[in-house]
Amino acid sequence: MPRPLNTTETALNRDNLLQLARQYGGPVWAYDADVIADRIAQLQQFDVVRFAQKACSNIHILKLMRAAGVRVDSVSLGEVERALAAGFQPGGEEIVFTADLLDAPTLARLTELKIPVNAGSVDMLHQLGEASPGHRVWLRVNPGFGHGHSQKTNTG
Repeated sequence: MPRPLNTTETALNRDNLLQLARQYGGPVWAYDADVIADRIAQLQQFDVVRFAQKACSNIHILKLMRAAGVRVDSVSLGEVERALAAGFQPGGEEIVFTADLLDAPTLARLTELKIPVNAGSVDMLHQLGEASPGHRVWLRVNPGFGHGHSQKTNTG
């Protein structure tokens, strides 16, 4: 939600942002950890908060979220490794892998670390069943309606 730049309620004010632009040039991404922590606290009133790394891959933001009890969703082996680097623990529910396809290196790492898989295809279930019998899986179901730029990418 937009905020006025002449405020001192947040570190993201006119003076600080101008200083960042002078120091680093542009474009530059700036975040306010207090605002992020406040939003997390609001969301935690409802349920478990799970963050999709594709929305922001900044390792410092991921560490902040982990410290606040947020769990993370990974859609690639790179995102799994980034979650681990940020301190998320494998084998429980801190990291969940969500996809429709699995390649051999990703399958090997997921089974090694016992990371739960949110499976989007029957083929994934077969691959996981062969490589890691009893592996924890969630089923990803496309109800055939929802939002997306085409019927193939709709999410319900």
